[in-house]
Amino acid sequence: MKFFIRFFITLVVLFLLWSGVVLGQGQRATQTSQWVFDVYEKKKAYAQSIDEKKIVILSGSNALFGINSKMLEDAFGVKVVNYGVNAGVLLPYMLYKSKEIIKPKDVVILPLEYHVYTYDGTPNTQMIDTIFSRDIDFFYALTPKEQFLTVWNITLERILAGYEAKGGTPVNSGLYGAHNVDARGDQIGATAAAKNEYIEKELDALVPNNYGKIYKKDALTWYYLEEFVSWCDARDVKVVFMPTTMLFFDVYKKDSKERWFYENIAKEVEAKGWSFVGEPYEYMYTKEHYFNTDFHLTSEARNMRTKQMIADLAASGEIATAKASQ
Repeated sequence: MKFFIRFFITLVVLFLLWSGVVLGQGQRATQTSQWVFDVYEKKKAYAQSIDEKKIVILSGSNALFGINSKMLEDAFGVKVVNYGVNAGVLLPYMLYKSKEIIKPKDVVILPLEYHVYTYDGTPNTQMIDTIFSRDIDFFYALTPKEQFLTVWNITLERILAGYEAKGGTPVNSGLYGAHNVDARGDQIGATAAAKNEYIEKELDALVPNNYGKIYKKDALTWYYLEEFVSWCDARDVKVVFMPTTMLFFDVYKKDSKERWFYENIAKEVEAKGWSFVGEPYEYMYTKEHYFNTDFHLTSEARNMRTKQMIADLAASGEIATAKASQ
């Protein structure tokens, strides 16, 4: 019995030591987190400069690449900020960052990537990298389970990168970065003509996702969304969920679990008393409409998707209701 007690104490001590090493490199910028940081900073500066009511698009890069904010702005007469950056930082962080820019009377549209609805508290490398290099305070806002998994899953390589702290220089080349984001927050340059052979091979290699298979009704997603919607309600902020865009595969209709997910995700949202506008299958397109991933539309296809959003929002009356309450 004493052996097991000592063994347990040893494990606890080792974990605490490891935690100290992990937390010790917090808020030390890495280059791998730089482009996400740069884009958030640019979008935040624009959003905070707007004194009137605005529409905030909140999701990952499906919105960054796939929404024409000027079209939305012209359609509804309300300034628009595209706050989509990268769903790889995961739902808790996306919601956390949005609270820096949302003001009373705003309208928040959430065309969340479908994997967001399956979040179970397990962090990925990008979330870990972003938290420790840019927003260590956010770590303490996570649930105990998430804190443990974040410390447990960080790699020694990432810890060393944190202590080296080679970030801080803005990214000014390549596809991703603030240099390729316009004033409202939309990606620029992702035209069909800009696709090369390498990108085409990436698209050809894509396989269907299995969100229906892994979705659980008690996903941690709902805990965070409930907190966020309550936070918005307290500030008279309108929240509207919408479908993301995603490359269509036949399995999304033929497989029973996948079909159930796409036919019922709106009902799952509405069961919480929230608004979901649009039909998921209508936002799934064929390969030629995507730039380099199954969520990134070309600039041309972005306009098609935005027209669908405008039509759905106008028909629903959600934006009109929000304007009337101004």
